[in-house]
Amino acid sequence: MEDRALESSSTATSSAARPHEGRNVWVLTAYGIAGLAFFGVLMYFFSSYVTQ
Repeated sequence: MEDRALESSSTATSSAARPHEGRNVWVLTAYGIAGLAFFGVLMYFFSSYVTQ
């Protein structure tokens, strides 16, 4: 019974102690993904232009 109580309290504190990323990290990640997608589309059109 005490082991069960200790396990539940330890999981609660470990999940609460886990640091969370800020909003800036998610914004930079979104800009990074959008930038890579834009670069990929740009390279597609550039290679299409060069081959014709």
